[in-house]
Amino acid sequence: MLNKSEKEEPGSGSGNSGGGGPIAEPGITLVRMTAEFIEAMIERQGGAGHEFDGVRLWDGWTEESSPWLRVRLTELGAMPELVTWLLYAIVRRADRQMVGHVGFHSAPGPPYLHDIAHDGIEIGYSVFAPFKGRGYATAAASELIGWARREHEVREFVASISHDNAASIRVAEKLGFKFLREFDPTDPDREDVYLLHVSDLARDEADA
Repeated sequence: MLNKSEKEEPGSGSGNSGGGGPIAEPGITLVRMTAEFIEAMIERQGGAGHEFDGVRLWDGWTEESSPWLRVRLTELGAMPELVTWLLYAIVRRADRQMVGHVGFHSAPGPPYLHDIAHDGIEIGYSVFAPFKGRGYATAAASELIGWARREHEVREFVASISHDNAASIRVAEKLGFKFLREFDPTDPDREDVYLLHVSDLARDEADA
């Protein structure tokens, strides 16, 4: 058990305790993606049988599918303290296979969110194609949200989702997010904005 002065790592606490109440446990854990982890993914992409720090990398991943990963790598180089927030590998416990990733876009309270969630944080999640439809994204995002609530008292969470990404929208809704607004109705590639207020969640649970 951790001392009260110590901070839990995501995935090391009491299971999934995020936005939308209890989430079925699909047998995953979260592993922090350091700069070295990201570099290993980029260097070993497309190769079979590669691992990093005991995590099996998926051989079907390519940088083209996640070009923003280099952006995260640059951010970690400039601000190493962001490693706590930015990226976690979603790892299947049974065989240590990486099945996707989840993370926040920044530390809490970035200026670009001030108009909708002043002290909030934006979350993103992705599961690799062969592993979709098994509840991994919901459980991983729930765990990360729960960690931010427990350890850092974050109370507002934002998710920006493409208007035609039905699977990601379903995940957000399971977690308790509510549709807030269209990001840019004139842009065919727009991302709609979803918002989770912890106070709203508590009220919904009390009324249930």
